[in-house]
Amino acid sequence: MVTSPRSPLATDNQSLLGVGASGQGNTTGQSFVIDVNEDRDFGQEFDAVRKKKKRSKGKKKGKNAASGFEENFADAPLTPEEAKEENEDLYSPWVIPKSDLVSSTLTLGNYSSRSFAERIEFCIQRYRARRKFDSERKDMFDKYLVLGGIESGPKAFSNGIDAGNPGDNTAEDIAALGATDYVGGDKVSAGAEGSEWVVDFEGIAKCFFSSRVPQTYDIDIERNIPLCTSLVKNFLNYILYHNVCPEYAEQVEAARKICDLAVEELSSIKELSQTMPGDFNVACSTIYGGYYQGMYSGNQDWADGIDLTCGMDDARAKQVVMTAISALGTDEQFEQAQREIVIINNEELGIEVTGIELATDETRAFYENSLGGALKTMGKLLVKSWDHPFAPPEDMSDDGQAEDQDRAFQERTFEFWVEEDLLHRCFVGLKAIVNVRTLNCGINYFDTVSSLYCSFFTPLTQEAMMVWRKPEAMRPRGEMLDDDADGAQEGDNGGENRGILGEDDEF
Repeated sequence: MVTSPRSPLATDNQSLLGVGASGQGNTTGQSFVIDVNEDRDFGQEFDAVRKKKKRSKGKKKGKNAASGFEENFADAPLTPEEAKEENEDLYSPWVIPKSDLVSSTLTLGNYSSRSFAERIEFCIQRYRARRKFDSERKDMFDKYLVLGGIESGPKAFSNGIDAGNPGDNTAEDIAALGATDYVGGDKVSAGAEGSEWVVDFEGIAKCFFSSRVPQTYDIDIERNIPLCTSLVKNFLNYILYHNVCPEYAEQVEAARKICDLAVEELSSIKELSQTMPGDFNVACSTIYGGYYQGMYSGNQDWADGIDLTCGMDDARAKQVVMTAISALGTDEQFEQAQREIVIINNEELGIEVTGIELATDETRAFYENSLGGALKTMGKLLVKSWDHPFAPPEDMSDDGQAEDQDRAFQERTFEFWVEEDLLHRCFVGLKAIVNVRTLNCGINYFDTVSSLYCSFFTPLTQEAMMVWRKPEAMRPRGEMLDDDADGAQEGDNGGENRGILGEDDEF
């Protein structure tokens, strides 16, 4: 848009240029009488007004500009030239010289293959350039890439490309030289036959959402879950839109489904972590000895006026337990509860939810008619034991081998009584590490719930490498490295206070 010079003068002349013959400001905006004897540079003043307006419009446009992370957005439409370049060069498994693109017939077998590592590098580089990352998204995306084997930093080799003297190198070659995300080391052969590395979009998504995100980010903060899932899904949409790796399209689609599933399951885990183990399990722990025994603070003087009560009082705990046994237990369990109940087994183990049974109409009516409906209706949570990866390591000593053989993992099934409001948040496949206690009447209860995991929980070995640092050379006792010695000679205390004991030093 081109603006006439009259327009800014007409709007801003009253404070800058509009001076009438009698000295009064011109308010009509139609004509101006200027004192020719006045020593003023009107050209500079007009340029200042015009530049000021351009800057303000630019800022306003920047605030309202799209970030590229809008829902269901992949990328802007491609021009025919861009689509041809991507399909036949950047993201094509066949690299075709540009001189041959004009040919009407192409024999793809005459050209070498562009590896997956090259294509994903170009993809990440262009994706970053076409998105407006804030600090949170950048941090999440960086961690996602590192988990997927993408290294960050300057490349060690430039393949003969000189950014200062491009020569015949293409723009893509020059841009690739300045890229900070690349596939390094032996991972460049990922996906090739005989490579130790495989391409697994789905597995990386599972590990990222089920392991890295809960450990790294506070999922209790409402925006963190949709922020990280939408970010990864946006990147996967970009890969599909540009057909970066058609041979792994099914994997990318499966990873997108994991993004949607992660939103549901992480949200449920967030709510369960704040309410588990539930009233019945807390009541059993209070009565029969456990984590919550003696924790009740409602009868303490210091708790007066504080809206925070921990644990459960003994009287209410007995009501909760006996009502549950009456509603869900057998006649034998009810009779045993009238005599004496003690703990006969106490163990920490992993469990996986296999079924959820909500209260029957009969059970729901029983609770409505008991204690005026003051207690929550109970249902059943069916689980099986889960051989979780955080179990203590095996004892490989001679004395421990026999015990380990007896302790070998065996799948078992359990039934737990849980309130319906918690059962609605549970889902089949939910995994947890819990402390399970068994009573002599055959009832199991959670004493504590230490961890909750998604149904697709997938730990990967490369997680340990995310915090790995390259070992540094050890300094011989009483000696300094070359850089320390140079610093000491220059008088910058380069060799002092390094925490290294010399030959004559004392502890």
